[in-house]
Amino acid sequence: MAARSNSKYLVEIVGTFILVYAICSAATVYSTNVRQGIAGLGQLGMIGVGLVHALVLTAIVYAIGYRSGAQVNPAVTIGLLVTRKMHGKEAALIIACQILGAVIAAAVVYSMFGSEMAASVTLPADDNVTRAFILETVMTFTLVYVVLATTTSKNFKIAPLAGAAIGFTLGFNVILGGSISGGSLNPARSFGPALIVGNFDFHWIYWIAPILGGLIAAGVYKGLHKYLDLLSADAEQIKKG
Repeated sequence: MAARSNSKYLVEIVGTFILVYAICSAATVYSTNVRQGIAGLGQLGMIGVGLVHALVLTAIVYAIGYRSGAQVNPAVTIGLLVTRKMHGKEAALIIACQILGAVIAAAVVYSMFGSEMAASVTLPADDNVTRAFILETVMTFTLVYVVLATTTSKNFKIAPLAGAAIGFTLGFNVILGGSISGGSLNPARSFGPALIVGNFDFHWIYWIAPILGGLIAAGVYKGLHKYLDLLSADAEQIKKG
């Protein structure tokens, strides 16, 4: 049982590594302006990077979702914590694993592309902090809400579609907002490249805004889905009884 419990932490490292590796590699390859980070990508480049986000997260959800929930994002983990889907110690360990996976991924990409990897750093376009903060909050809200509504749903018709729903929610948001805020929606995803490149300009945005968006999503989820959760809990009690 201990080995099985520990494996969920390991798969979070692997899952976050795959996500950040794919994103940073794509942003670096498509880059036209390293100084502006991912927000400096052209329109076609941003669409390409958005599709990478969508496809790789979809694959990760289907690959490791049954082991750890494929959270690969501290904002999602905090949302699950607030909705009481996990305990505090477990959430802290998972977030640490996500950050580790992101740092390793960024280091691998840096070993291939060097300083050009700075193109994957998330920065607000035109240094517009307010706009980037609001957008990151709203985009993360949509992502975390979709995660909570699909992965914790007792509707078995929805569950098989969770990966696609989550992946394409992320991809849509990146295509929409990537040129404005960098389209992070994930503190670990932003931290890895920032640490390896040594660029922490405006970095606080990509922690506070996604976490705030995740907290709002958790509150909305609890308000809208509390009745379903109570029904599920009653059903479990009946089965045990």
